Amino acid sequence: MFGIKNSTLSAKASAVDGLSARVMIADAKLNILYMNASVRELLEDAEADLKKELPSFNVKTLIGSNIDIFHKNPSYQRGMLAKLTTQHKATIQVGKYKFDLIVNPIFEGGKVTGFAVEWANAEERLLNLDYQHKMEAISRVQAIIEFTPDGTIVDANDNFLKSTGYTRDEIVGKHHSLFVDPAYAKTRDYEDFWTDLRSGAFRADEFERVGKGGRKVVLNASYNPILDEKGKVAKVIKFATDVTERVWAVEQLATGLRELADGNLIQEIKERFPENLEQLRGDFNLSIQQLREALSSVSENAAAIESGASEIRNGANDLSKRTEQQAASVEETAAAVEEITATVKDSARRAEEAGTLVERTRKNAERSGEIVHQAVSAMGAIEESSRQISNIIGVIDDIAFQTNLLALNAGVEAARAGEAGKGFAVVAQEVRELAQRSANAAKEIKDLISHSGEQVKGGVALVDQTGDALREIVEQVQEVSANVEAIVKASREQSTGLSEVNAAVNSMDQGTQQNAALVEQSTAASNALADEVAALNQLLSRFKTGATHSAGRVRVASPSADVSRASPAKKMMAKVANAFGSSAAAASDDWQEF
Repeated sequence: MFGIKNSTLSAKASAVDGLSARVMIADAKLNILYMNASVRELLEDAEADLKKELPSFNVKTLIGSNIDIFHKNPSYQRGMLAKLTTQHKATIQVGKYKFDLIVNPIFEGGKVTGFAVEWANAEERLLNLDYQHKMEAISRVQAIIEFTPDGTIVDANDNFLKSTGYTRDEIVGKHHSLFVDPAYAKTRDYEDFWTDLRSGAFRADEFERVGKGGRKVVLNASYNPILDEKGKVAKVIKFATDVTERVWAVEQLATGLRELADGNLIQEIKERFPENLEQLRGDFNLSIQQLREALSSVSENAAAIESGASEIRNGANDLSKRTEQQAASVEETAAAVEEITATVKDSARRAEEAGTLVERTRKNAERSGEIVHQAVSAMGAIEESSRQISNIIGVIDDIAFQTNLLALNAGVEAARAGEAGKGFAVVAQEVRELAQRSANAAKEIKDLISHSGEQVKGGVALVDQTGDALREIVEQVQEVSANVEAIVKASREQSTGLSEVNAAVNSMDQGTQQNAALVEQSTAASNALADEVAALNQLLSRFKTGATHSAGRVRVASPSADVSRASPAKKMMAKVANAFGSSAAAASDDWQEF
């Protein structure tokens, strides 16, 4: 008997030993005296998890243990049980387990001699309670109705009754076909509907049903078969939400959208929608109104665009003709400028060659001047040498005179000597003759040197004149070189300027050709625009806006002829003017902008 020694308690325990209820008996001191097999099985199943919270817990040693092992605050339970005179119910939690306890005091002779405790797993009760609360919550917001497997109505909540307009007494015991169209109730589809539910398949959809008085009701619902403990369908529960007003509102919107697709913009939905959808009706009506106003404006603008497109088309055609003529003129101008550029480049090249030749001539003239200067210096040296030679010849003449005098004296002395001086007289005669010839030769040389000196003086004078002439030539060649250099620089600038002009004209030619192509495209686009506007007017005629509009006209402003800033072409012509002078300025005045 699991450790019960008290005969009275033992007898009572034997009476509950075979019960399926989980029973535990403790004495007045709260020592566990007995527990039947059911409670032992319950605690053995939970033993592993209970030890996580109660490390000393052991089912095998529970008999004889105190119930304090189940409580974190034993004094509280002891105080409560000491005052207990009637049945007490409580729920305790140990770890993840929750237990329902029903405590009954055991009296003997008017005195509490022990306690009988019935244990139950609270999880099932709490789970059922949770399910109950969930069902109550669902019932508050959804329409619920129960059927037998053959479709007979068992019960329905207030939400369902409100949706269909029936009372509970009017539908309980009736068949589900009460809510469907009679013709549909006779179809194979309806029969299969209930056959599927009886087989355990659920159905969920938006169902159109018939309420009291034939009123149309739309329910977003699910039919859910409920199985019994044997796995058979015991009943069918339908959870539904009444979407009748929403569906009606959607149908109204669909009708309005169909009208809109047909071009009707003077419609509106006048009947109010349910409160949560009323904003949608207002937005639809406002959208129709704004679209009507927008299309009316578009219609007016389309008429104005059509008029403007016509003017643009005419202007584009005229512009196209003028652009073609202008393109031809620019092309001719480009060719002429290219020829002028080639000519100026050739002139610049020749001017540079002439400048090189003049520079070389200037250098030669300067070098010739140096040579003449050196010749003048050399002639001066020759003149000085002539004077020195003349002096030497004078000395030689003096020597010849003295020699002749000595020879004469020798002859006189030889004559005095007589026969003995004849030979000496002959020698003296020969010496006198030789001195005479030397004097004659010296005189001739002196005459020649004097004459040569005169000629050298004349040559020096001529060389000085030549040097002066060459200096003047050098100065004139330098002036010519400076002028030629200026001409070369101007020719180079002319060539550069004309190259830029040529490039600008070629660029203008290309731009004009491109403009001509763009004008052609613009003309085609304006014609296409006019066609599209006509198509737009035809399309707009499909819409009913409740108003007619006269075609407007668009004035196209002509571009201003006043150009405040110089174009690149004029800037280029200003550069050319700097190179060519006033003629380029005149050409700039006649330049036409494109």
